Amino acid sequence: MRWISHVAIATLFIKLVEISLLIDLSSYYLWPVIALYAVMPDFDSIVGIKHRTYTHTLYAPFIATIPLLFSPPAFIAALTAYLSHIFADLLTPAGLPLLYPKPTVYHLLPAAWRIKTGSGGELILLAVVLLLSASFTMAASTTEMDKIFYYHRNHDIWVDISFYENGVLKTFNEEKVVWTNSKSRIGIVEGKRLKIIGKDQIISIKIVRMESVERYEREIRTTMKRLQTMDGLITAYSTNYVWRDFLGTGRDLFLNLFDGNWKKKIEVRVIASTN
Repeated sequence: MRWISHVAIATLFIKLVEISLLIDLSSYYLWPVIALYAVMPDFDSIVGIKHRTYTHTLYAPFIATIPLLFSPPAFIAALTAYLSHIFADLLTPAGLPLLYPKPTVYHLLPAAWRIKTGSGGELILLAVVLLLSASFTMAASTTEMDKIFYYHRNHDIWVDISFYENGVLKTFNEEKVVWTNSKSRIGIVEGKRLKIIGKDQIISIKIVRMESVERYEREIRTTMKRLQTMDGLITAYSTNYVWRDFLGTGRDLFLNLFDGNWKKKIEVRVIASTN
């Protein structure tokens, strides 16, 4: 198959892996890796190896991606792209000797359905692949939300997000997700106040960074003056030794409780995390 078909098929495979494993392989630095490994098996003739032999075997993808083991996302992306090339060539009349130097040639399709390079069949396949890739991309926000709900328990997550609020479209870049609930809402901090966004409000959302953390709850004693500038997530507060549940930032709680006494002491339970 032609290089453009291999890159398109690799893109589709990447989308399928992202959805299946709930991982993000769409970072810009990975796309050169994906494109390179999508066509790498055809470098065989350039380096003096007989075409469709050693570089088109089942073991070749794992050998070729060893240098990327230091970076799991790059390794998975490269391995997926390389395997997609093997898959695509198994659809052609020539097939592949997957266990070379053992000469047995393997195919995925019956003889009458096999796709010749540069044929109308390849163009149809390319169109179908592009359509499927576009469909999965349109569903990317749902997939990203699933990843956020899954990973937020033990990861800090930053997102690019666009959403409607009271009919107005708002966009934030690299905003930290501070709260999630029931796979239907997420919380970010805007102006030191908690903003809860429903899934149905979101137009697009993309994870741009994740860091592993351990979360724990700690109690601190503070004044109203300090509470006003606090943007950590508060889950409860105590006045007169009575604890009450709360969800919001220090600024949110300040606006609820401030009675003019800046020095008034209050105890709060704050969600903290360690990398």
